[in-house]
Formats: sequence, C-alpha cells, structure tokens
Amino acid sequence: MTPRTILVHVDDTDGWRIRLDIARSMLGDDVASGHVLGVYGVVDHTERHPYSRQVSSDFLAKVDAAEAPFRAACAERGLSCSWHGIHGADGNLIAVQTAANLQTVDVGVVSQPRSEDMGHTLTNDVIEQVAVSAGRPLIVFPYITKSFTMPKRAVIALNEDGASARALADTLPFLAECELVTLLAVSRDPVAQDWRWQAHKAALGRHGIRAEVEHEAPTDIPVSELILSRCADLAADLLSMGAHGAYDVPRLLRGGVTKSMLPGLTLPLLLAR
Repeated sequence: MTPRTILVHVDDTDGWRIRLDIARSMLGDDVASGHVLGVYGVVDHTERHPYSRQVSSDFLAKVDAAEAPFRAACAERGLSCSWHGIHGADGNLIAVQTAANLQTVDVGVVSQPRSEDMGHTLTNDVIEQVAVSAGRPLIVFPYITKSFTMPKRAVIALNEDGASARALADTLPFLAECELVTLLAVSRDPVAQDWRWQAHKAALGRHGIRAEVEHEAPTDIPVSELILSRCADLAADLLSMGAHGAYDVPRLLRGGVTKSMLPGLTLPLLLAR
C-alpha cells in the first residue's frame, strides 16, 4: 500500500524542501489523496535553560515563522498539508513530540545531519530515539540526497527479533518496483535460523517480490560496516532494518548497530520497530 500520509521534518536548513520533494515522489501519481505533515524541530544547545526547557522569544518566533514557507511550498507542489511546530530546543522534547506525530502517519522522512548544521536540525540521537519509540517507519536519507525514486535493489537486514520483522513488513510498500530484494541475515547460527529467512523469502514471493537470502555471521568488523559494505556491493538503493537504541535497554548491544549506522549512512535507511 503506497503511503498516503507522510511526516516531513522541517528545520533551519534548505534540506526540508528536498524532503518535501521526496514525500511528493512517494505519493506517486495520486497526489490529491495524499497529505504531508510538516514537523519543525531543531536541537539547539545554546537555547538550553539551566533549570527548564524554556527557550528565547527569538527561538519561538523562528519556529512560528517556519510555517508559512512550508505551507507555500506544499501549495506549489499541489500537496495537502498540516503543521506542528515544536516550541523547544531540547533533544528529548523534540524526540517525544516527533515520535508522537509520526504515530499518526504512514511514514516519516528525515535527513542525516551534517556536522556544520548542528544547532539548526536534528541530531543522530534524536533520530534514533524517534525510530525506536514511534512504532511507525522512519526513513533517514543521506544528507547528499537530492531526489528519490522507488528502489530497484533493496537490502533488508534481518536478525531473530521482532524489530527486523516489523521493518520487513513496513518496507513492503517500497518494494513493488524492485528487481531484487536481498534478505541479509545477520546471525551467529545461520544454519539453525535458515527456516526463518526462507519463510520471509516465501512470504515476499506471495506478494510477487523476488528475494534472495544471504547469510552474514558477526565478526570483528562492526555490523554496521558489514551491512553498508554489502549494500555497496549489491548497488542497493534502499536499506531496511529494525531499530534499537540506548532508549531500548534490553537490547543495548544491538542498539549500537543503529547508532553507528547513522553517521556513515550512504543510502536511504528505513528504520522500524
């Protein structure tokens, strides 16, 4: 099912216009039935009050001033839209409110932050927290992304937990035009778990999606590097995986994969939980 309601992160950079174009592309030909929710959120540590989350009047004015350009850009693209401005600069507050808004849509669109944009956009920690807590898929685009088309070659990183199964299900709307889907099974016991990967492959086949299973056992190489390297080998244009993070205490070790993936991201990453 093609996404019909998409959250677009808005910040102080020009990147939000690219994200809006990406959302427009995701809606396909039937733009009239789609809707975009703009959520403004900027983590700015210079606005941190020592005893509260209060921010300056200038910051509040900046949040409100961002709405009109967003609505104008949506109108130019023929998009129905709504708006939520987060009137705070604290990372936890922004993560909570962004996640709450993400729960009301089909998918969210954010960008990998550049170091020079710190104080004007989200941080990797906030993106991680949103992906872990929202319960809806979040696609993180590399900051160099200029456009988006439905993927032709996708990689879905799987392990034995529910988050990766959720990611697989949430990726289905983006697989219709794929020539090949690679199920990259990362497991310390690939033989014993092969029944699981083959079942996923068979389920995709019933949707008319051709998939292949590859096994990767954890080594001294960080799992994030292993996955990104294999994506490069396969010329993948979408990676999907379950989200874990430091806010997900029972799985802290696996959360390290999500955390380490974001800074070195080289292709769109769908995170779900």
